[in-house]
Amino acid sequence: MSSRSELKKQKELDEIKKKKESRLRKAEDRKNERKLSKKGRTSKKRLNEMEKYRRVEKQLTLAIVIVTLLLIIVLAFVFFI
Repeated sequence: MSSRSELKKQKELDEIKKKKESRLRKAEDRKNERKLSKKGRTSKKRLNEMEKYRRVEKQLTLAIVIVTLLLIIVLAFVFFI
C-alpha cells in the first residue's frame, strides 16, 4: 500500500509530465505548421481560424460593453449623489 503523500507526489509528477508532453507536442505542431505554410500548404483551415477570431472578438466586445456600463453607473453616482 502507498501512503497518501506518495500518491500525491506521484500524481503531481504525472501532471508535470503531461504538461511537458503537451508543450512539446504544441512546439512540434508549430514547427510542422511553419514548414507546411512555407510550402504553401497548411493543415489549418481558414474557417476554423476565423471562427476562433470571431469568438475572441465577441468576448472582447462583451467585456467592453460591461466596463462601459459600470463606468456610466460610477459616473452617475459621482455627479448626482
